[in-house]
Amino acid sequence: MKMIRTVAMAAAMFAAVTTVAQAQGGGGGGGRGGRNPMTILKDSLKVSDAILAKADSITKAAAAEAAPLGEAARGGDADARTKLMAVNTKRNEAIKALLTDEQKTKFDALMTAGRRGGPPPTL
Repeated sequence: MKMIRTVAMAAAMFAAVTTVAQAQGGGGGGGRGGRNPMTILKDSLKVSDAILAKADSITKAAAAEAAPLGEAARGGDADARTKLMAVNTKRNEAIKALLTDEQKTKFDALMTAGRRGGPPPTL
């Protein structure tokens, strides 16, 4: 029961953060994958199912770690945003550890393109 609640809270936090980022002109990539590492892995890099499974575990762990930080940010904790960014950086580095050097380069380029809100680069 606690796990379901944690996953639901993480999903709600992700939706709230994404909505705020979109409203502030951040994020981007609407429908193209933007900054979603799982979408980049599946659609752009076309990694194996084994890598997807490992990356999914990494992403879920990061979401669980980020959930209380999202709550803290909404509660006025000024450090929570910085901590959320650190969780995302740690998640991305763990995912990149699963990739080849060429895939790492493409992953970085696609994640950066999502932040700028521009079209993804042609790789």
